[in-house]
Amino acid sequence: MSRSAPSSGIALFVAAAAALLWANSPWSSAYFHLWQLQLSVGAGHLRISRSLNFWISDGLMAFFFLLIGLEIRREMHAGTLASAKAALLPVMAAMGGIIVPALLYVGFNREPPLRHGWAIPTATDIGFATGALALLGRRVSPSLRVLLLAIAVIDDIVAILLIACFYSKGLTASAHPALAGVFIGLLMPMGLVRRVERRLYPWVTFAVMPLYAFANAGISLHGFGTASHLSISLLFGIMAGLVIGKPLGITLSTAFCVRAGWCELPEGIDIKRVFVIGCIAGAGFTMSIFICHLAFVDATLATATLAVLLASAAAALVGLIAGRWLLPVHSTVTDLARFLG
Repeated sequence: MSRSAPSSGIALFVAAAAALLWANSPWSSAYFHLWQLQLSVGAGHLRISRSLNFWISDGLMAFFFLLIGLEIRREMHAGTLASAKAALLPVMAAMGGIIVPALLYVGFNREPPLRHGWAIPTATDIGFATGALALLGRRVSPSLRVLLLAIAVIDDIVAILLIACFYSKGLTASAHPALAGVFIGLLMPMGLVRRVERRLYPWVTFAVMPLYAFANAGISLHGFGTASHLSISLLFGIMAGLVIGKPLGITLSTAFCVRAGWCELPEGIDIKRVFVIGCIAGAGFTMSIFICHLAFVDATLATATLAVLLASAAAALVGLIAGRWLLPVHSTVTDLARFLG
């Protein structure tokens, strides 16, 4: 899966960019009309008719959340979340990367209509973040990538809980695909987890997620030049949360816990490396856009989605710059020699 990380991040970015270009081209009406086309499934009284956007966002995305559930299940069984001691550092880092962005967002958006989107800048997109990290090449050690994955997985667990607890309008009694997918993954026997995850991964990363981005990232930029005060505060709140809040929260939380003696940094990882993955973790993308659709509608939704796109791209860029500046080239030969004694 690690070899596909850069490609999956690029696929997401290309899909989002294509949607944004089409939605602001002379053929924009065709873009918006496409996702409103009605598709029916079933027959008679069991016939369900919904828009194409619904089948993508609430249908296919169930497989994305199933994949998250499978990854969480695997990590809880024999991975970074297998023991309380092993999981403490990424847990505390992830919590800092959730709380600080939320506080920054609320600081910009105290008005009740916008305050509901406080969870948008708390998310990290696993595919986009690991793809950006992989672009740093030999500057990234395996332990650093595992730490980012652990933080992102815990981030996704918390995001699912936030959706369930605070966005109940989007989660009806009929089991929203976000929860249904995760629960199925968590309950799957370990004997099937790796096999299903291996087969599902390429379809989700190279088909479902780019299709979701293509269907939801296309927003019209017409009228943003005369944006209201609320639109501007929403834009800056989300961007500040993801680009500034994520690295600040993850780094400070990690430094505090290490200084307090509650946990230790893995071998080969220092606070500079934690800061780099904190920057890259600001790429909220898929999960942040998903929460946008639960929190807002119409023009507010368009503003929030644009903010997520801009912030995710900026976070990835800042992370790459910080990584080139702060991380030395990782020598696999040196590490092998150290391992062999």
